[in-house]
Amino acid sequence: MDDIPLIFDPVTGNYHRITRAGEVVLTYLDGTRTRDDLVAFFSRDDGARAEALARQIDTFLAALDNSGLLEGSEPPDTPQNGSRVRTSMLMPRIILTRSLLPRVLEPLAAALRAMPAKPLVLIAVLGALCGYAFGFHTLFTATPPPQNLAGPAFLLATGVMLLYVLLHETAHAVVAQTLGTPVRGLGVALLFYFMPVAYVDRTDAYRHRGRGGRVLLAMAGILSDGWFCALSGVVALNSAGLLRDTAALLLGMQLLMLIINLNPLMPSDGYTALEAAIGLTNARGRAFALLRHSLRRQELPAHLANLSKAARRVHMAYGLFSVAYVCLLAYAMLRAIPVTVDLALSAVGR
Repeated sequence: MDDIPLIFDPVTGNYHRITRAGEVVLTYLDGTRTRDDLVAFFSRDDGARAEALARQIDTFLAALDNSGLLEGSEPPDTPQNGSRVRTSMLMPRIILTRSLLPRVLEPLAAALRAMPAKPLVLIAVLGALCGYAFGFHTLFTATPPPQNLAGPAFLLATGVMLLYVLLHETAHAVVAQTLGTPVRGLGVALLFYFMPVAYVDRTDAYRHRGRGGRVLLAMAGILSDGWFCALSGVVALNSAGLLRDTAALLLGMQLLMLIINLNPLMPSDGYTALEAAIGLTNARGRAFALLRHSLRRQELPAHLANLSKAARRVHMAYGLFSVAYVCLLAYAMLRAIPVTVDLALSAVGR
């Protein structure tokens, strides 16, 4: 990825970033050499150099072992083809299907590959921007009275929004399939254990060489949402009664979805696109690991201990802002529960 070597573990399906020096050492881990053989080979009988190399090789081998990458070491995660339920990254996830999407989407992806890429992307971006502008202008200038948004309008808007979310995730899958890195599965998750979201597992986007393609893959859902936002705006302006109320409420939901998807303080599409654009890898993971080890007063692992003081401060600040944002979001959602319950109850006449 961006010429950074990665180890792919076929047992868990995980990727592990390594250094160029680590990549060289890996070529000698063929089962015929001991740890002492490696130290002697790389130090070339230089005693002073051998001591420093021994520490570096020990650290590298320990990291491989902890990641389950050495013969006989325990895998740290659920195997890729194991249970459909996973709880890593503070996000319980349930995979609904692993193989359906790539098979269904390949004909469409093949047709997209045959088209000129740059004009296609330009049309998608401009259409999304115009769609958002038109839809949200309609939301703020032609919104019906709040009492009209309760009852059936709320239920209908919620149902359509679930469909939009599915199409949002399908857009990611289409781009991934077009780039030759099919998604691993489609599922649902509870972000930080309280926010339900749909998702597609696009881990293998790391295999795509080129930041532009990975940025487009991350933004595909947001771009598709812009087109659907325009559709909601057209319906809201050219209808009346229940249909208009439903479309207006749907525009409000789409605005909230855009804010969440662009937020760089969460594992959102905006964060993923930012990572791809500037070449970061797992900045959130490092930030939360630093916070966790600092609070527990634990020794930092090698990949964190090697960060400069300035980089540590930036990661710590980012982690603290992320935690604060999640707490604010959780508070807002808790405050919104009574309103949501009232809207749902009004739909059934209670």
